Amino acid sequence: MNKQTTYAIVAVLVIVIIIAGAAAYLLYGNGGGTTNPTATPTPSPTTTVGDATTLTFSSSVTSSGSTIVYNWSGKDIHGAPVIRVDFAGYSYLLDAGKEKSWSSTDNGVTWTAGNFADDWPSWSAQWFEYVDYLTPGHWSGSGNYSYTDTR
Repeated sequence: MNKQTTYAIVAVLVIVIIIAGAAAYLLYGNGGGTTNPTATPTPSPTTTVGDATTLTFSSSVTSSGSTIVYNWSGKDIHGAPVIRVDFAGYSYLLDAGKEKSWSSTDNGVTWTAGNFADDWPSWSAQWFEYVDYLTPGHWSGSGNYSYTDTR
């Protein structure tokens, strides 16, 4: 073999090795030839129940072996709240701003005006006690709650 043939063979081998290396890099080292950048997560704003303006939660109350689930929701929870509680086919709706209440005995299909002076002390006491329990530093139970931050 002469010198020029040897140089040509070496040059072809170098080119083949470079092409094979580039192909391997693109196929294996870079996720199949596409760029897949990792998104930087944006931290969620830190909000607590104490900052919330609306709140929805459920509580299960067991007495004498029987459990009743109470579904609570409220808005303007740190001002003059509107509170709704549903349980066992009954519903109560209390509006502290208007000082009015309503009740339903058919899962909220029909409503009857209530006596706010009688309804508010009992239902609001439970509501505010739960809201207090859900604020940071007081929660010792288990379960989930949701709230809406409208700041």
